[in-house]
Amino acid sequence: MSDFVIHKGQRPAGGFARHYGAATEQVTFSPSKPTKVMLADGREGQGSCLGCGNAPCMEKHPSELALAGELEAYPGDPSLDVCPTQVITWDAASSAATVDANACIGCGLCVARCPYGAISLQAGRTAAIATGDPDGLVVAKGGQAEHPKPTRTGTLAKLNAPAAAAIPETVGSLPDAKSVLLVRNLLHEIGMNARVRRRGDTNMRIDAVGYARSNRPFVAEIELSNAVIENPRALLEDVAILHARYGYVVADIDPVSIILSLPNLRSEYYQVIRDIENVLGVRCRTVTVGAMVALLWTCSRLDGFEGDAFIIGAGGADLAANLGMHEGVLHEPYPGAFRPAK
Repeated sequence: MSDFVIHKGQRPAGGFARHYGAATEQVTFSPSKPTKVMLADGREGQGSCLGCGNAPCMEKHPSELALAGELEAYPGDPSLDVCPTQVITWDAASSAATVDANACIGCGLCVARCPYGAISLQAGRTAAIATGDPDGLVVAKGGQAEHPKPTRTGTLAKLNAPAAAAIPETVGSLPDAKSVLLVRNLLHEIGMNARVRRRGDTNMRIDAVGYARSNRPFVAEIELSNAVIENPRALLEDVAILHARYGYVVADIDPVSIILSLPNLRSEYYQVIRDIENVLGVRCRTVTVGAMVALLWTCSRLDGFEGDAFIIGAGGADLAANLGMHEGVLHEPYPGAFRPAK
């Protein structure tokens, strides 16, 4: 159960403190600028917090944790929290959400999830929630409504913004449960249907399972320290479990290593991955937190792991080619995010 459910209990489920009077059709992000919205009635302007009870910036709907098919039996973490550091709270005086900027790591999850354009990454560092209404979009008080599903365009922040550059330090310092929650929620927002292992569950070794948008199942090992060498070997065990317990054909399973930074080219990590492919025909993929943040911040989606997507080749690693971004925005957030640092 989310820690925010009780805290926001004063707001009726589905209730709103304010209304735009029309559905949000498009949310547009611009680096270091307030988020803009376009409404169904043609009005547009700066977004504002509407004080929604089931706030998407704070908590997930239980349906977001559901997995189709056999993987629904996977015993995952039931947390509904969106923010891995739980810095968003409810301000009863303003009937709006607020952010503790001192504890925010600037991941952008809350920014991307707000369907009302109320949140932006201020100076590319921390989330900021707008409560004013400079363009007069708010026309009504209170009421009940379902959240819209607007089109999202633009860029939350430049990919080399301060929050992105600080990812190795901020994410690396998070407790294990919070860092894994961050990974799960990033996967969700870039289009992957994922569930992560409940912390402390000794009956399940796999860190994460899920489906790509193509409905291919994947298994993932999450290692956000420097000890990434065991990830490929652990993925072999994960594939065996998914085959034996859930009945999936080995060739149909995508094993994914999720890491903070790509190790240097002299690391045995790359050779182990190539050995596994050469001997067993199993192709392990590698995705960094920086690559997922880049997708999130540019409103991009990860379709899946078909072909050579996120494969470590004989010539080394370069994840940039897998992100589908044009050169104008494709800045590496930090050394090791897209390419080995050395």
